[in-house]
Amino acid sequence: MSKVTHTRKRTLYLYECFVGIMMLVSLSFSGIGLANAMSAVSLKHNSVIEGDVITLGHVFSGLDAKADKVLGPAPQPGKDMVLNARTLMRIARAMDVSWRPSSAADQVVLSRAATIVPAVMIKDALEHELRTQGLPGKFELVVTSSGLDQIVLPHSAAQQVEVESLNFDSEKNRFDAVVVAPSKADPVFRKDINGQIQRLVEVPVLNSAMKNGAVIGEDDLDFITLRAQGLNHDIILSADELVGMTPRRMIMAGKPMTENELEEPQIVERGENITMVFAHGPLSLTAQGKALENGAKGDVIRVVNLSSSKTLQARIIGENEVSVSSF
Repeated sequence: MSKVTHTRKRTLYLYECFVGIMMLVSLSFSGIGLANAMSAVSLKHNSVIEGDVITLGHVFSGLDAKADKVLGPAPQPGKDMVLNARTLMRIARAMDVSWRPSSAADQVVLSRAATIVPAVMIKDALEHELRTQGLPGKFELVVTSSGLDQIVLPHSAAQQVEVESLNFDSEKNRFDAVVVAPSKADPVFRKDINGQIQRLVEVPVLNSAMKNGAVIGEDDLDFITLRAQGLNHDIILSADELVGMTPRRMIMAGKPMTENELEEPQIVERGENITMVFAHGPLSLTAQGKALENGAKGDVIRVVNLSSSKTLQARIIGENEVSVSSF
């Protein structure tokens, strides 16, 4: 073997050894990188806080004992706080957390958990207290203060509200109240509420449109609730006043009705044969006649006696039946 050939083989051997060592080093570092990646710290993009403070664990996941480190006060119950990428990097550096933002869009939204007392619960509590004080019938609250908004309490508080005090002026239909939540014993929240009471009435209305000649029955009626204040004085409030009546003209469904819109149904028609009744003490006589006019019960119309052809004034007392003072 020549000296040149021997030198070439040795060089090739050393090169292969070098490549092998580099591959081992590369694999070693890849393993370390994989391990670091598996244990890497990441952002909690949305985090809900139940306590009074923000901890490192609310911002980052994958932490060890550092998770309980306090960063500052939590937002108010029901409120949010947004930490942008710059703030997050400052926190990571200050707390020695191995995290850096991937872009300027990185952020964490911190939401404070809360107990919400809806406005309807406050309204129900006020109405209950008014009834307890003796306010009768149906009514509606009209709040004139800053409104009847929901109450936001800490997450640990019970979802309830109580009326601490209430004064009601029955002449002016006004009230002043103080509500507390969750209770009088634990008044985390207190608010003054004042307003008016609107009395409500049940008004009978037709459940379908009806035209003249159709007689209103109980099954034709529904009821709607309206404020008593502002109702016209001639609005009919009793279903008994509607049953047996007929519209003078078409009346639409759901519309309150007035006396002028109704009349007694026509139970005698012009040209029809009728029975005329003459009553005087125990004496009662009947005769046949013919109606010369249309009429409803109680109306006075002209009729003709078929036997004598005499025209008489008669009062309608029933279907095709009239009362006369003479024949």
